[in-house]
Amino acid sequence: MQLHWVQQAPPAAEAPQATLAELVARLGEGARAGQAGDVALGAVPASGGGWIVFSLTPHEHPRLAVDNGGLFSMLAMAIGIGLVAVPVVRWMTRPLRRLAEAADRVGRDPRPVMLATDGPVEVQHAAIAFNAMQGRIARLIEDRTEALASLSHDLRTPLARLKLRASFLDEGEERTRMEADITEMEAMVSRTLEYFREGRDAEPTVPTNLAAILQTLADDAADAGHDVTYHGPAQAVLPLRRLAAKRAFSNLLNNAFQHGAPPVTITLTATADGWVTDIADAGTGIPPTEFERAVSPFVRLDAARGGSGVGLGLTIAQRFAAGEGGSLTLAQAPAGGLLVRVKLRG
Repeated sequence: MQLHWVQQAPPAAEAPQATLAELVARLGEGARAGQAGDVALGAVPASGGGWIVFSLTPHEHPRLAVDNGGLFSMLAMAIGIGLVAVPVVRWMTRPLRRLAEAADRVGRDPRPVMLATDGPVEVQHAAIAFNAMQGRIARLIEDRTEALASLSHDLRTPLARLKLRASFLDEGEERTRMEADITEMEAMVSRTLEYFREGRDAEPTVPTNLAAILQTLADDAADAGHDVTYHGPAQAVLPLRRLAAKRAFSNLLNNAFQHGAPPVTITLTATADGWVTDIADAGTGIPPTEFERAVSPFVRLDAARGGSGVGLGLTIAQRFAAGEGGSLTLAQAPAGGLLVRVKLRG
């Protein structure tokens, strides 16, 4: 737009075109407007005298030329940066992922796994500190286990003496009760020691036939007079700590025999990512509100289930399942008792 002031009135233009009619109306009385080609011309009377003349010339935006060579060069540079950045980022974040996975295992998997001290300097320092922390925790647990093992040995000696003295008593109800109490105390000491040793033994993970373990436990229990049946395949091979698996499922069966009611059923089912073992009884069961407390160590729900013990059977089994990357959950059994479900990765 160009503006200038003139004293004399410019010549009157022809009637404005329709496109300029709105402009003339908005400029006010006496305004003039016309068009010469692409240029709009007009004038407005000034309040102090004279006229303000203006001209409007359309502005053309130049079209940018596309440089195909430059675009291809930028695209190639971006691809090259991406190819270099991906492995570098992975190299930097791989130790962090290992650190996060190891931190997630703390408290669930009792076996410490030392981290590799590679990667950036800061990550190396974090891995070294994490390994030192795991070592201190492992030593603390080992010291506690050794102390309990010594205590267990010290307790077994007087228990053996009591059992020997009870054997010299005359046959009768009192002798039977005394021997039963001594046997129960020995079982409680052994169960407590198993709890503190769970996952700390240097037992390797080997291919194990879980179905064979469950069938053997069921057959042994049936030979002992228990009403128990096994339902499942004859083969179910997966990587497990064999002795720990046998101890965990034996605890679950004993828990069903002592606190539940017959019949007891063991069901093994294959899933997409592993195997599921259900152990159910027909007892009074446990209220769903007490499921969380039932798997806590040294907790006995005497109001719901009878029997004796120190409340470690479910806890030992849960720690075994967590150590193998699985889980243990409780539910109501179809027969009204307790259903313990152990999921293990295949």
